[in-house]
Amino acid sequence: MVKNNPSDFAIFFDDGGVMNDNKLRGIQWMKMIGEYFSPKYGGEPHQWAEGNFDFINEIDAEYNVNLEEGNLEDYQEYFSDFILRWITSMFDYVGIECPSTEKHKEIYFEVVDIITPNVKSAFPGVIDCIKIIHNIGLKLYTSSAEHSKELKGYLRGMRVINCFEGFYGPDLVNTHKTDESFYEAIFNDIGLDSKRAIVIDDKPRFLERAQKVGANVIQACLTEEIEASFQYYVNHMSELPEVVEQVIKKAKK
Repeated sequence: MVKNNPSDFAIFFDDGGVMNDNKLRGIQWMKMIGEYFSPKYGGEPHQWAEGNFDFINEIDAEYNVNLEEGNLEDYQEYFSDFILRWITSMFDYVGIECPSTEKHKEIYFEVVDIITPNVKSAFPGVIDCIKIIHNIGLKLYTSSAEHSKELKGYLRGMRVINCFEGFYGPDLVNTHKTDESFYEAIFNDIGLDSKRAIVIDDKPRFLERAQKVGANVIQACLTEEIEASFQYYVNHMSELPEVVEQVIKKAKK
């Protein structure tokens, strides 16, 4: 394993596609959404699940269009609008009167607190590899498009939250995960030289943007949809500690 001051380096984990399987997680979310809302507000569990599913598909498509056209708004404004629309769209779908706007964030974060620690969608090997990398002496952070509170919940459920020093989603730096400014904002917030950063992500566009600011990158190719297109990559998360060692050795030359 790494023997040359690994504590000089920090590794940044994306979540979906790296730590957790989004397909598996999505199925569990739908089930637990119904289990949360139905007893509390009425309606059938499947209605809440369907309403959530429809809205997420709609907002994802809209987000991608705005991303392509460069029309993304301030992240905090986007997130507030996301919660408003998520709550109202589901209540409208089920046909139940919606709670007052003042309660929307409270509902959202209560849902996150209940569901995220109970999701079981970690990729094989990821929990052990996180523990190994932490024990080596690297500093661990997230660099995900998800809200930091969601990230904390998933990591709490995986029982590795204490391995991480920071839980970066767009909310902590008020910057969408769209280009290199996301990584710049995180590295600046930590006070980290980008040459000492190792970013692991599944999507080439994010790895390319991390490279633009000088970070080292590793691609996670954990599903059939992702083909390796970078020098350093893993097909199984158990391979990550060894690949991290290779990256650090090269960076120190």
